[in-house]
Amino acid sequence: MTTHAGAIDPRFPAWPLLLAAGLTTIAGGALAIISPPAAIGMVIVMALVGLIINVRNHPIARLAPPFVAALVVAALLGPNLAIPQAPGAFLFRVMIVALGAGGLGFLLVGGRIRYPRAISLPAALLGTLIVWTIMSIAWSENPSAAVRWTVFFSMMAGLSIVIPMAFTTRRRVIQLLIVLGATFAAVTLLAFLEVAFDVRLPTSRLAGQLGATAFAATSVFGNENNFATYLTLTLPYLVCLSLVFRDRRLRILGVVGTAADLVALLFTGSKDNLVAAGLVFLTLLLFLATDPKQRGKLVGAILIGIVAIAVVVPSLNGTGVVPLPQKAVDKFSFTLLQKEISTGSGSGAARASLLGDGIRFVGDTGGFGVGAGNAETHVLNLPDFPGVSNMHDWWLEVAVDLGLIGLALYVTFYLFLVTRQLRAARRAVDPLIRYLGLAGTASLIGFVLGSLGPSTMIAFAPMWVTFGLAMMTISIADRARHHGGLLP
Repeated sequence: MTTHAGAIDPRFPAWPLLLAAGLTTIAGGALAIISPPAAIGMVIVMALVGLIINVRNHPIARLAPPFVAALVVAALLGPNLAIPQAPGAFLFRVMIVALGAGGLGFLLVGGRIRYPRAISLPAALLGTLIVWTIMSIAWSENPSAAVRWTVFFSMMAGLSIVIPMAFTTRRRVIQLLIVLGATFAAVTLLAFLEVAFDVRLPTSRLAGQLGATAFAATSVFGNENNFATYLTLTLPYLVCLSLVFRDRRLRILGVVGTAADLVALLFTGSKDNLVAAGLVFLTLLLFLATDPKQRGKLVGAILIGIVAIAVVVPSLNGTGVVPLPQKAVDKFSFTLLQKEISTGSGSGAARASLLGDGIRFVGDTGGFGVGAGNAETHVLNLPDFPGVSNMHDWWLEVAVDLGLIGLALYVTFYLFLVTRQLRAARRAVDPLIRYLGLAGTASLIGFVLGSLGPSTMIAFAPMWVTFGLAMMTISIADRARHHGGLLP
């Protein structure tokens, strides 16, 4: 194969490269004057894009898994990996932008990117949601907030989709699970250090505070409610290790991980996620009780549930094996929640007010919603401001921002993931797929309530990683059916 004069590669003429370099230089120089940290971020992004383009002759399947695994970890650690001079330019955002730009460049130079056909529907639903968010900018009162929300939604949806694209074989799936397990261990260890020695990251909202929630563990997530939701999303993946696999090491790992998860959850003080954890156990028990093929594991699940109750319930009264401080016991009190609602004060009253206001916003817009990311703007403009601007309810936030159409698309996406994972848990021959299907189903069902804890979920990485794991499960289950039931 010969090359044209002046061409670096016959598939990539010199003039586009030179034009891109010239425009990038001009843009970088202008950006450096306005914001040097942003210019540094741009240089990093362009370096990563160049790296991706230059490795186009290597099998993309070998390069994607380690990059996406690092992307997942960077997403979970979030602002803790930020550039000190630019708190908003943390590693995940740089990597996801570089991945998108690099992927586009890879296609332009003749590369091919494959995606599993089994995830065509959920990927199409996410794509449609992105289009709908973009359209909603037109009727939003605060366009800048709408653009910001749309960008976040697009980045996080991209994270979800690349997970099933990168992890398609048994070895790669197991490697991803190991990475996620190691991340959970590190995140939980930090939470215990917080509780024992008050060692907090600078990103924690409780750093240096001595208020009513100063007892709480926040780990890498900034606040205790986000950490609690991460724990309940992870919980079924730990419990199911002991229920699905026969390997003693995995069973021990599952028991230890489950105990660590529940103890950490107690030190968040999150009532929503405590109930969500109960819903996770109930889902697992119902599944095993109604599946004749796996009913023999029901006894083990009941024993795990009994031990969990024996550990958690007494601690809620301050008398259990986990020594919760009185502040944590008070925060777990549902009686206090009822009192707040009835008296119109505190967090309970604020959430009740937000629910009513959110439903009214949807009605006032004829069901179209106030526009992506504009719920907060409308709450701030209320005559009787409830004290908090975020909806504190992801389902309500989707409905208020994107209207009934957006909510319908999201619910369809959610139900598809739940039902297809449940099918994999019941029908799959491969224990790895059964494990992922059962854990993923319980995780999403528990998340129905767990999503009520954080103030907003638009950039909450654990939710989007869980969606990615769900689509990966659906994808590998389909692949295994074409290989005699076992994932190669």
